[in-house]
Amino acid sequence: MASISKLLDRSSRFLQRTLRKPSWDFARFVEDPRSRHGRRWRLNPLLTALLFGLITNRRSLRGVEELTEWEGRWVRATIAGRTPDTTLYDLLSGLGPDGLREQLHAQGYALWRAKALEPIGLSCTVAAIDGKTLLSGTGDVGPDPQICQVAHPENRPAYWQLRAVRSCVISAAGCPVIDQLAIPAQTNEMGIFATVFASLEAAYGVLIEVYSMDSGYCSLENATRVAEANKGYIFVVKQNQPELFAEAERLLGGTRSPEYSTEWEPYQGKQVRYHLLRSSDMAGYLTWTHLEQVWRVDREVRVGGGPSSIERRYLLTNTHRGRLTARHTLEVVRRHWMIENSANWTTDVIWDEDTKAWCTKGHAIEVLGLLRLMAYNLVSHLRSRYLRAGDRKRPWRWWCEQVLFQVLVGEYGPESTGGRAPGI
Repeated sequence: MASISKLLDRSSRFLQRTLRKPSWDFARFVEDPRSRHGRRWRLNPLLTALLFGLITNRRSLRGVEELTEWEGRWVRATIAGRTPDTTLYDLLSGLGPDGLREQLHAQGYALWRAKALEPIGLSCTVAAIDGKTLLSGTGDVGPDPQICQVAHPENRPAYWQLRAVRSCVISAAGCPVIDQLAIPAQTNEMGIFATVFASLEAAYGVLIEVYSMDSGYCSLENATRVAEANKGYIFVVKQNQPELFAEAERLLGGTRSPEYSTEWEPYQGKQVRYHLLRSSDMAGYLTWTHLEQVWRVDREVRVGGGPSSIERRYLLTNTHRGRLTARHTLEVVRRHWMIENSANWTTDVIWDEDTKAWCTKGHAIEVLGLLRLMAYNLVSHLRSRYLRAGDRKRPWRWWCEQVLFQVLVGEYGPESTGGRAPGI
């Protein structure tokens, strides 16, 4: 592991090299909602303060204000003075998500140009699409009725939740998030898939080769849309598609010898290994003319010397059998859950995304969600591409609250000469 001084210096140089790129210039993408009359703070320093507050894990807008009071070189160069929390609150309550979403796309494309989206251990670029709860609370009216879905369960108080569809490149180091779109209150993940897919194709095009999705997106309409774009799809199939599920179970169910198995691996006090079976006998099944294969993946778990338990999953794909080897097939299926274990876990457990919000007025929850993803990509890119293996194992919270905080408030910031720092 590198010394703390080397980590601080390396992190500062990474921030300087990354944040000076055009895709990190907020003013290029975000329209300032404030009136020109009486405007005291420029947009870039305010959004940069929010970004720095997120990557250093500040708990509130008051914590962001305290961060801007420091006299560190980064703070002086990019924010230029104390920023009141009320000013940040007013800005968040007036901002819309569209500009930041476009900026997230530009940052994803910049990652590709920096070769940070190249597949690691796989033969193609795979993106996973999954739903994510950004915030929830009790009551029958959410902060924004247009995108907050309300539920009235039996014998329980009504609650609302704001959900979004999040897309990550699971084949790349660090699992970068490349898109997020809030789900309108009148629809669900299945209903908004067409919009999400069209946005991803417009923003990234040929950069993504295969899309991986769980059973909530599995439908003939969605599969046809992906296939007609000449892309690969991988869908988990469950009882929500009874005919497909029954045929998959008929072909690959029961006791069969796996085509490929992994070795036993330690996981949370248990031993885990995976088994793969594949079949092309469902190709063109019913009206799924583009369907090529069905997969069965078994997750075998054992504790100590006790008996093993099996979790079984079936998947449908239009990729040809030779597109992925058996080992790569199993790796893709396992990596789908990186969207939960990497991006979603970090934003929820480390940054309290689904339980706390700095502001809930207007579109602030969506705006903070997009800023949080930019912060996640920034820290994840630093950890996965610019650090040694031993330093990558250090906890996320330590990186945010110790290393990056010291970088921003200390004298490790950008030099007074050289490239333009963000917000300048």
